[in-house]
Amino acid sequence: MLINLRRFLAIICICALTGAFLYVDKTEAQTQAKELKTEADELNRDLNSKKGRVKEIQGMINTYRDRINSQETEQLNLSNQILLLDNRIKEKELRIEEAKVQIEVLTMELQVLNKNIERQEGRMSTQKQLIQDLLRRIRHADDIDVLHVFLSRPSLSAYFDQTEQIKRLDGDLAQAMERVKQEKINLENDKNAREAKRIGLENTRKSLKHEMTNLESERYAKQSLLAQTQNKQEEFRRMLDELRQQNESTVDEIANLEKTLKDKLNAIDEALAKGQTLLLWPVPVRKVTATFHDPTYPFKHLFQHPGIDLWASVGTPIKAAGGGYVAWTKQGKSYGNYMMIIHPGNFATVYAHLSKFQAKAGTYVERGDVIGYTGGMPGQPGAGLSTGPHLHFEVRHDGIPVDPMGFLPEVIELDD
Repeated sequence: MLINLRRFLAIICICALTGAFLYVDKTEAQTQAKELKTEADELNRDLNSKKGRVKEIQGMINTYRDRINSQETEQLNLSNQILLLDNRIKEKELRIEEAKVQIEVLTMELQVLNKNIERQEGRMSTQKQLIQDLLRRIRHADDIDVLHVFLSRPSLSAYFDQTEQIKRLDGDLAQAMERVKQEKINLENDKNAREAKRIGLENTRKSLKHEMTNLESERYAKQSLLAQTQNKQEEFRRMLDELRQQNESTVDEIANLEKTLKDKLNAIDEALAKGQTLLLWPVPVRKVTATFHDPTYPFKHLFQHPGIDLWASVGTPIKAAGGGYVAWTKQGKSYGNYMMIIHPGNFATVYAHLSKFQAKAGTYVERGDVIGYTGGMPGQPGAGLSTGPHLHFEVRHDGIPVDPMGFLPEVIELDD
């Protein structure tokens, strides 16, 4: 009985001590919360401003996209093409600005989440400390002087009024435990949200890099168009005629050469002759800057992009994707310096925008032989209608362009 009374009185003392401690802690917490709220309000104001700018940029992008769609349906002439490229360049510039602002928004949102996580971890630590302190005091209740506690009360009724305080303490303890559980759930949710924001930030940075590459291609496209046409409508029309004639003559020429050279072709590349259609990458793969029939290709309304573009600095050695016969080495306004190799199995490969030929027309080459060197820098000899330094690579089957990716090994693009 005495022990129970001692514990009872101990808890009464704990009520008073814990109450004072909680009051002090509550005051400190309120001050800290006020400071954090001020910081959060400032961050949210900046966030709203940035988000408003994103919406504004998106509206401008839509305006330029409408202009581009309208211009693509207008009469095909040089002035319209230059204006179209100008609008595409402006659109890419806005997309780059949008990506940069999005990065700022995501960075600020990460800062807010980090502050929330820090605050929640602090609250959890405080609650755990209070609970540990309370349990420690109860465990040491036997050390409390019962007579001293009894005599310190003004009356017997005041002594027993502490029963209600004990009940409240019990409830506070349960609430404290529940708050710790809830804080732990909130903390995990915010950490998951932080990870999602971090991934979003990385993706946006990749998107920014991609848009900057696209912008560079658009600027090169305009530069090469002006160089090839000399800013004259007549030269522009001549370039389009050359493209049409080139596509029409290539099919027949490939068919005739295949019939004439069939036996020799089968001997030069037995793998292709047996139907094994896996080709070599003609240059080290760093980046595929344009895909087969790429919808973002700057000249897509002039002609469908019939191959893939592989980024390569000027002068990179080009290897024959398969063994075969060098049908021709030519120079044109659109492809610049380009060559075609006839392979077994009714296949042919085309290599365009070369700075220099290595293999000669009318000769046979083995798979992997160096046949030329890349170019594509607008304004330089052999560049043609180019979107920057790269190799344009085509695969043709029965004279018709097909997607080269279906005939090449899978590869991970390398960083620049």
